[in-house]
Amino acid sequence: MSGMPGRVATTAPTLGHNENHPLSLTTAGAARVRYDETFAGEDVAADVQKTEERYLTIPVGGTDAMVTADQLYKSGPGYVRSITMYSDATATAGTIALRDSTVAGAGNILWSFDVLAVAYNTPFTVDLQTPFSVGLFLDFTTTADVKCMVRFR
Repeated sequence: MSGMPGRVATTAPTLGHNENHPLSLTTAGAARVRYDETFAGEDVAADVQKTEERYLTIPVGGTDAMVTADQLYKSGPGYVRSITMYSDATATAGTIALRDSTVAGAGNILWSFDVLAVAYNTPFTVDLQTPFSVGLFLDFTTTADVKCMVRFR
């Protein structure tokens, strides 16, 4: 209602055609905006936004991704993606637990696995996708014959 005093006519953005690019938006008197130049990671031709997962596997201060004993992975909040485990001989019965903690035997248990006295010759991965708030600690109550790799951030 632009004819009424105190009212201003507005025009909502509309998808318009641009001879240079068919995905540009136009508004009355405004410059054209090209979507393919405004979103990082966008693949306009395929009409998708591309993202990439990135996780650490080596504990803070560590040198090897495969761990066989108690290990602090991170202090503070984060996210654990998964854990992969295997052994090359018969394992000693016990438990392996990922804890929301910075020390062994404390904090909430995010995940626990009862190790049987068998060989886990084929590596297996457990998909966790779990946040933690205090820290991430891998707690072993078995001997160093099961190897674990944790993916976290």
